[in-house]
Amino acid sequence: MNNAREDMLARLDAALADAPRAPARGVRDRDAARPDPEALVSVFLSGLDAAGVGHDLAATPKEAAEALGRFVRDRGVGTAAAWDNAIFLDALGLDVWGVLGGAGVRVVAPDGSRPCPAISGADLGVTGAFAALAATGTVIARSGPGMPRSVSIVPPAHLALVPRSLLVPDLRAFLHTLSHPLPSALHAVTGASSTGDIEFVYVKGAHGPRAVHVILLAWR
Repeated sequence: MNNAREDMLARLDAALADAPRAPARGVRDRDAARPDPEALVSVFLSGLDAAGVGHDLAATPKEAAEALGRFVRDRGVGTAAAWDNAIFLDALGLDVWGVLGGAGVRVVAPDGSRPCPAISGADLGVTGAFAALAATGTVIARSGPGMPRSVSIVPPAHLALVPRSLLVPDLRAFLHTLSHPLPSALHAVTGASSTGDIEFVYVKGAHGPRAVHVILLAWR
């Protein structure tokens, strides 16, 4: 039996002797120059446009606060579901709940019940980001304590605050950044939720928000 196995492996080795070898995983990524940050921003904004996502580019916390306040006023938001404000303060240095409250918006957070009435009745969900893919204008949100997935998928609109430092070229580059332990869940958002599955009729908001807006934080 061992001889038969060795003979088979020897024949396979001989047959593959001239076959091209795949490059070592990750070698190209380690040696490649890091993308130009300004180029990544330009590509990301173009990706957002292609996905039908509104966006603002904020150079300072003040500009971000103004963009957030302007968005909720223009949309007539009365209630917003949001991640824990301590997360925003720690990751972004921005008092998101304070800005929303100052614009007359009531802020709610999940209370642990499923489904959560506070989230289901909100006009807007406000989250940060785990990463963003420039090529497709995709925002990747994570789930965890104080960051429930429901905030980005249940309200009819989703606003994501995305630090520029989290931009990566594409999905392949993002996967190479992952390390253990992984988040409990990752949620990739590329424009509004939509489907054409039923009689080929295009419907927005089928599995999530009907509108998505991004504020890109250029100082982070």
